[in-house]
Amino acid sequence: MAQAGINVGPFDARARQVAGALAIIGGLTALDGFFQALGFLTWIVCAAMMYVGILFAMGGFKDGTAQFGYPLLILSVLDAWLPMVHKGYWGLIAGVFVAIGAFQTARTRVCPINGLLGVNTAAGSSA
Repeated sequence: MAQAGINVGPFDARARQVAGALAIIGGLTALDGFFQALGFLTWIVCAAMMYVGILFAMGGFKDGTAQFGYPLLILSVLDAWLPMVHKGYWGLIAGVFVAIGAFQTARTRVCPINGLLGVNTAAGSSA
């Protein structure tokens, strides 16, 4: 029996957890000290973030993963650009905000954005 108010399905919740973890890792690799020492690894992490963001944002997944695919795409570009102008800490701050939203909505299975848009990714999927 489904709880009232749940509007995040299991696949959507898993996608949010993956996006949150990548947002934190991308933010950490965008820090100036890490970028100066291992800049190529920063580019690899940003490429992985962009790949996962494209997978989540494309129309192939019907379970509502685009809501965290687009922020992941934006973060991948920011985390690649901000260390070059020595402002990588902003990438970490943005990554923390995205990760908090991702992990919180994945844990509670309630997303206010889904509620505003009238989207229910939990309907039709078994938990």
